[in-house]
Amino acid sequence: MKVLLILKPDCIEKGLEAKVKEALTSKGYNIVAEKRIEKVPVEMLEKHYNELGKLRERLSEAKGEDFANMVIESTFNYMSRGPIVPFVVEKDGDDVEVVETLRNEVIGKTRPWEAAEGTIREMYGNKDPEHDPIENVIHCSGSAEEAYDEVALWFPELS
Repeated sequence: MKVLLILKPDCIEKGLEAKVKEALTSKGYNIVAEKRIEKVPVEMLEKHYNELGKLRERLSEAKGEDFANMVIESTFNYMSRGPIVPFVVEKDGDDVEVVETLRNEVIGKTRPWEAAEGTIREMYGNKDPEHDPIENVIHCSGSAEEAYDEVALWFPELS
């Protein structure tokens, strides 16, 4: 199973790239593709978050359009403020189980202050719940279906 991960600008700014990758490879995830993007195009963020992830749609339904627009703007500013490193990890096993284990036991919850001890986001993310945006150092596909779509978007040569 291939899963998309993205080292976010705060990860690069803090010099955590090697530590985060080591945390993944030590758990048996093999890095099969990666690239560094100095300034991610807004169009790519739009495709990733709103077309595939349906972020604007989900937030609008849950908390209203104004809130959704504020979160999208904050997220796009965060993701484009510096370099990012999208990469693909691969591990054998049931697709759903591979993604769930990666998200829950290695990466951690989206909000670093809620992430389990020893996960990447707990160790390296900003744990201040008042900080906007949430700086959690790494993106991880949310489901096996999302992983297929995100890998195809960022690394079409692998799909």
